[in-house]
Amino acid sequence: MPSATDQTAHQQAVDEEAGPHVSTEDQIVGDMVPCLPIEVLCQVVNYVEFLSSAQRDLWALTLVSRSWYAAAVASLYKKPDISGRNFGLFVRTLCPSINAHIRKTGFSSMVKELNMSKLVHDSSKSLTSRILGRLKDGLEIFVAPQASFAINCLAALSKCQYLRELDLSYVSESLGLLQLLRSISKLSRLENLSIRCKLDYPADRAPSNVFWPPKLKALQLSACINDNDFVIFSTIPKSLISLTLHHCPGLNGESIKTILMNFGDVLESFQFEPRTSDSLTYIDLAHWIEYAPRLRRLFIPASSYSIRTGYDFPMSLRYSVQNPHPLEHLEFDCTYLDRYGSELDYEDIWLAIAEGYLSRVRRLGFRHQVTVQPWRTNRRELQDLDDLLRALAREDGENANIKEEEAGVYVCS
Repeated sequence: MPSATDQTAHQQAVDEEAGPHVSTEDQIVGDMVPCLPIEVLCQVVNYVEFLSSAQRDLWALTLVSRSWYAAAVASLYKKPDISGRNFGLFVRTLCPSINAHIRKTGFSSMVKELNMSKLVHDSSKSLTSRILGRLKDGLEIFVAPQASFAINCLAALSKCQYLRELDLSYVSESLGLLQLLRSISKLSRLENLSIRCKLDYPADRAPSNVFWPPKLKALQLSACINDNDFVIFSTIPKSLISLTLHHCPGLNGESIKTILMNFGDVLESFQFEPRTSDSLTYIDLAHWIEYAPRLRRLFIPASSYSIRTGYDFPMSLRYSVQNPHPLEHLEFDCTYLDRYGSELDYEDIWLAIAEGYLSRVRRLGFRHQVTVQPWRTNRRELQDLDDLLRALAREDGENANIKEEEAGVYVCS
């Protein structure tokens, strides 16, 4: 019979060979985790992706086991939440070396959406270019940073062939329009483009051999353009359905009319935000939509002329009570009226919707200055409009584009 000392020594040898001691509870949990079907893991990961704490939770899931790591790592890097606190770690993970041929990682192809708008001085222009070069094989959405994006980033940006959305509106350095378009015109998948740029050509000689991305659907532009620059817009593809013009001081009422005459047949959404009151367009609302037969969303500045919305609209127009315009969402920017103490004629608007050519409108917005509170001064008129829009949406039924709970009047600043 072996002695007690021999039994103790043998047990120690077995324990050392087996590794660290694992409790019964930990062993049960460890046995259960790898046995979960991969479909269950993917369902859990898909649910976590939509949580406000998604990045933290996905990171925690990758630490559970190898199975959880394989299921969650792609979602962790798909849409990283980048800020100044974690940007350094993010860069060291994706770009461990300045040499592109050293220590490539597989994480770069997992990044589909990169939003660097929270960064100010945390990056550099050369580093942004290097990041774009690493992410070119999978990047679909890119929001550029404010201070670390410039001309030297355009070469790397032009190689992101899978890019669908590009937002350069935060960039503080004005980019030349021609140089920018030459870099992105070959991006065949690009659909949404938001840019703030300068005109890098003589004011009296706008070039006509400039091309935009071939599948562009939504364009948000902020630039000092005027009537002489419309030749550049002549090459915009007919796939464009949404146009937003921010702070374009060279545009006036006739300019807007020219744009609508050229692109009105395809536009479904149009938004014009002038920089100053001098840029206000003095055109009746009826003429705004006359040239845009497919328009469904319209955001325009309110002026003393645009308020004549039309119970007595010109009968020469193609739209009438029997044949209303398809416009569904209308918003007036009243900030310039607020400065002069003017107001919209809410009764005219009510008549245009109830008995006029705007009878398909279901959402109506009014943008005012912060100090103006129209719900107090015009409470009755706004409530009548809200009741009318909700009643019309209720009559449309469940198949309507704008449901009853989404219809009505809203006021914002």
